[in-house]
This record gives sequence, C-alpha cells and structure tokens, in this order.
Amino acid sequence: MISPVDKSSSLSRLLAFWWVLFVIVQQTERLFLFPETAALEWPTIGLLTRTLGTGLVGDMISATGAVAVAGVLGLLLAIPASRLSKTAKSNDGYRTGLNVALAVVGGLLLVILIVDVGYYGFSQQHVNFVFFEYLDDLLHTSGNETGASQAAEQTVAELEEGTKWGVRIGSFLLLEGLAIAGWWLAFKHTFAPLLARWEMQWPALTSAMLVAITLSGVAGLGPFQLSSSPRMAHDSEAFFNLAQNPLLFAQEPFRDAFLSQWSWTPRHMPGAMTVEEAVQVAQETLGRGASFPSPQYPLVKATNERVGVRFKEPVNVVLIFVEGLDRRFLGRTIDGSASSSQPIRLTPFLDRLKDESLYFENFFSNGVATTRGLLSTFCSYYPRQGTAAIKTRYDQDYLCLPFLLQKGGFRTEMVISLDSDIPGIRPFMARNGLERLYGESDFPTSAERLGVGLTDGALFGFMRTRIETLQSHGERFFLTALTSSMHHPFTIPLRHPEVQALQQHRDRYVAALRYFDLEFERFFTGLQRDGLLRNTIVFVLGDHGRHEPVGATDMERQAGRFLAPLFIWLDPSLRTPDTYRPRHIERIASQVDLAPTILAMNGLMPHVSSFVGRDLTCLFVRDCLHDNFAYLSSVYDDLIGLADQDGLWLYSFRRGLFQQIDLKLKGSARLLTLTATDVAPRYRRLLALYLTTNVLLERKQIWSWKELEGEL
Repeated sequence: MISPVDKSSSLSRLLAFWWVLFVIVQQTERLFLFPETAALEWPTIGLLTRTLGTGLVGDMISATGAVAVAGVLGLLLAIPASRLSKTAKSNDGYRTGLNVALAVVGGLLLVILIVDVGYYGFSQQHVNFVFFEYLDDLLHTSGNETGASQAAEQTVAELEEGTKWGVRIGSFLLLEGLAIAGWWLAFKHTFAPLLARWEMQWPALTSAMLVAITLSGVAGLGPFQLSSSPRMAHDSEAFFNLAQNPLLFAQEPFRDAFLSQWSWTPRHMPGAMTVEEAVQVAQETLGRGASFPSPQYPLVKATNERVGVRFKEPVNVVLIFVEGLDRRFLGRTIDGSASSSQPIRLTPFLDRLKDESLYFENFFSNGVATTRGLLSTFCSYYPRQGTAAIKTRYDQDYLCLPFLLQKGGFRTEMVISLDSDIPGIRPFMARNGLERLYGESDFPTSAERLGVGLTDGALFGFMRTRIETLQSHGERFFLTALTSSMHHPFTIPLRHPEVQALQQHRDRYVAALRYFDLEFERFFTGLQRDGLLRNTIVFVLGDHGRHEPVGATDMERQAGRFLAPLFIWLDPSLRTPDTYRPRHIERIASQVDLAPTILAMNGLMPHVSSFVGRDLTCLFVRDCLHDNFAYLSSVYDDLIGLADQDGLWLYSFRRGLFQQIDLKLKGSARLLTLTATDVAPRYRRLLALYLTTNVLLERKQIWSWKELEGEL
C-alpha cells in the first residue's frame, strides 16, 4: 500500500493517516458483519448506537496498539538502513522503516480480519477459544505419520469448497478496498493539506494530540474490557459479539487455549468462594448422603445408591457417539428442494427407534466438543474449562468405564474414522482400559472416504465386522464408536435421492443428518436381522449438540450446543417387565451418568469411585431420580450452567450474566439476581462444581491407582 504522504511530510501526518486507516478497516469489517447479525435480531436505535460506539472505542484502541508496534518495528528496520547509508539523514531512514513497518502491520491486520470474517460466518463470534484450539490441533497433528487429523481433514475439505467462502471473502475485500481507496483520496486531497496548516500554526497542539491518543490507547490495552459496559452485556448476545474488537476479543481465548495447557486459573465470578468451601458444597451436591473417605481425593465417594436394574449375566454394550447429533432436529420434516414435491423426514429411523427405546427427552452433553464428551462419558467427570483434559492431562489417573469393564472380563474396543482424530486419545484410552483403538489404517483400502475422515457407511461396515467377530468368539464385549459425517463441512455421499434434495438446503447439516439416519438404519436393522445384537444393550447419543449456533434467541443458540439425545435399546432377549419398559423419559440426565449406569446393570459398580454421575437403571422400569441435574460447560460461549427440572441456569463469564430459561428453550430468558431465593442456592452449587472439578483436575486429585485401587 502506498501512503499519500510525501517525503517532506511530518511523522505526525504519516501516523495520522495510518492510525485512521487501521480504524477504518476494522469499522468496515463491522459494517460487513452487520447484516447477518441483524438477521438474527433487528436492533433498536439505542442498541445499534451502543454497539457502534463500543466497537469504535475498541477499534481506536487496537489501532493505537498497531501503530505502536509498527513504530518499534520501524525503528528496528531503520538501524541497518542507517548503517548502510551513512550520508542519509536519520529522520529519513526512520521514515522509510516506519512506512514499511506500517504497511506490514496493516497487511497483517487485514489478514486477521479476513480470517475473522470467515469464522464469524460460521459461529457468529469473532475468533474464539474453539478457533485457537483448532489451530493447536492442526499444529499438533501436522507431523503425524499414522494418518490424518480431523483438523487437517476439515481444512482440506473447506479449501475444496472454495466457492462457498470465496464469494464471502471476495465481497469483504471489495468493501475494504473501497473504504481504503476512499480514505486515501480524502486524506490526500483534504486532510493532509489541513494537517499541514495545523502543524505550521499549532505544532505543539498537534504533538500533544498525538501523545494523548497514544496514551489513551496504551491505557486501554491493559485493563480495558469491552464487556465492562453493563448496557452492552445485558442488551443482546448477538450485538454484544458484533461490538467486540476482534483483536481485543481474541486475547483471552488465545490465552486460555494455549496457556491453560500448562496451568489453569479460575475466572472471576461474583460471590467467589475458597476451594475448601467449594469442595464442601460440591460434596453435598454430588454425594446425596454418601461418605467421602479420602481427604486427598475429595470427590471419591462410597457407593450408596441402590441399583435399579441388574442383569443376571453381564450384557454386551455397544455405545455410539454420533457427531453433533442435536435432538432439536429429530422428528423434523423439511422441504428438500424446488424439484422435490414431498417434504422429507430427516430421521424416520431414529424417530421409530424412540418408541422402541428408553428415549431421554432432557439428556445433555456436559460439554460442547468431542473431547469433552468422551471424558464425561467414559470417566464420569465434568469437562475442563480450558484445553481438553484428553489432550493435555491424559497421563493423569482417572477411574474410567473401559478399565472397570476390562477388569470385569469384557473385551473393550473403539472405532474412529481417523487415526489421529483427537490429539491424546490413543494414550488416554490405552491408559484407561481400552484394549484396541481402530483407526483409518485398520479399515480396508476400499472403505469409502469423503469429507472429514471415512464415511459413516464405512464406519458402520467396519463395526459390523467387529461385532460379528466378537459374537462368534462368545466373549463379553464393550464396543464404542465415533462417527464423523455430521461434522462441518458436511461432505457426504449423495447417492440417495432425499440426501441429494436436502443438499440444496441452506443448512447442509440436514442432508448429513438424513445420510446418517439411512446408514444407521441399514447397520442396525442388519444386525437385528442376523441376530448379532443378542445379549446386547445399545446406547446412541450425541457427543454434543450442534457446533453451529442455531435458534431464534441468544439462549437457544447457546444452550442448543448441549442438546444431545440419548437412546437406550435392549435386545429382546434381555427384555422382561422387571428390566425394561420402552418410553420417553423426562428426567434430567447427562453423559456423566452413563458409566455408572453401564457398570451397575452389569454388577461391576466399584465400592468407591470418583464418578460425579448417577446410575440411571431405575429409570429402565419406573419414574425416579427427580433431583438429578446436569452440569454444563461451554468453551464456545465461555459459560457454565446447570440443568434441572426447573430449567436451564447459565452463567456467562464473558458477559457476567446469570440467566434462566425453560428446558425446551422456547420461553423468554430470565435475568437473575444472585441473591434471589430460588437463585442463590443454584448459583452457589454451580460455582462450587466449577471451582472444585477444575482445581482437583489441576492438582491431580481426581483419583489415584496407587492409593485407591485396593478400595475398588
């Protein structure tokens, strides 16, 4: 970029041009993002004014920081230049170096904004924790020789669909180009001459103004928080996000994504309590009268609940994590395309399976990413707030389902469609009782591969061969799997006409869901037909809800990420009036409840455990567990929450708000006062669970094989 400032111009005019330019390019991004934000919620004049005002302040602060960085870089560039040309004036050398530095910083800023625009279209947020975690996954697996990673596969799949994001980025660059050209012409013909006259008449005033702007910007880069505006925090999540400056917004998630790999620091919350107090409240919340015999491992408790259903002989377990399976999309009918005369049911097979199974209408994933879902399900422990424990704390001691099943005589296996799908999963699963993890390299060379990893059809085909082998050997087994076709960018086979029709829908998730339902029906009915599910119980659940923010309200878009379904299906050989009554269940349950349930029904529940979940087997035949709840943790929206029979209670760290909404997410969110009678106990429990479970994980005080194995 060529500056319209000639060599005779002062440094103040040079800096003024670039400072305003940096503000303009950031304001232009906000203008570009406004229509899609307004599509979610049309703002009032007051809300729009506060959004633009807050955004302008943030843009001015980041522009000052960018100019300051360029100033230091320009000085470094000027030093070698002055040595090479001793006859040149030092001021000219610095001006040249500064011009180069400002252009470099400006180019980097534009690149950051391009990335931010692309990500905002996906998440309605500026680059956040999930984006930086994705980059970290990409870096960790780029040199892996055993196979591709989900992050790498997703990147390739996105690049192959250049037309999808090319138009968006091209439109953004066109708008930025017009804004830059407009400012270039305006400065050259109007502002530069005006500043020149000011410098001649009031040189001291001009210098003082530049110093004031610099000092205000530097001050803002420290403790300044855009969310410190109470009005902006309360008004609207969508416009709160739009108001954020992408550079300032990225500071905290960048720190959490990378620094939390080494150490975790709790976020500030009103009414903060000590760790000792938090542990006591957490024990009261989770224990329900149980004893906690180990001061060193405070959540290890003695088993005190009566098992609802226990089979006479151990039963096989098939547990399927469906990528991004959101229960809001079950039972839905959608128009496929203009050429399709009939509406298309998205999940006809799953809808039938509901009535043949124990279907949990209020089941929740405890986290919003696969790594969190696996930890919660296998080890009955809440997700870490920060980089996932499976990735960064896999070498610690946990008490997990695969180990206890293996100890009870089960063969334990897992099938995933990518060899390096999740950093840390292989050592984590190997340490915690999984005998074999099958990845991409174990599939036949003819297995269909498309989009992110192998297709769901290929995955289910491989699972069938494993079930055939395990059943033929007559050994008890635990087989779990993780699908991938419903992962963004939803690249799937289009052989079925309904999938083809739905592929034209603006939301490509629906086509991927229809594809999964077809492949799962083929897999499941084939196993039933051939008697391969004898003596077997099948669990089907989402590893989390949808990644994409879907819904008509802020709360629905946030809480929807936890809305994963749960199906529990028993083979007819196991069904008796005392063991199984298919129905829809309204009681609260979450992923941490599955390990205790599977162990209890097989008579393998240990005498002591670190499990934070509950045995659900009493629900197999009757209504119970009225007081059960789910703890929720989102790295997307930077919030934690509780789900109980009275609704969802969510606390946002970013906005500093505690809100409540009904379990169906259809009512209006209620802004809560922390001292209210019905609010204070829940907030206290939420704070205690957040603090206790994260601190104990950091201190390696969840479980100890050396000290506690003898108590099992």
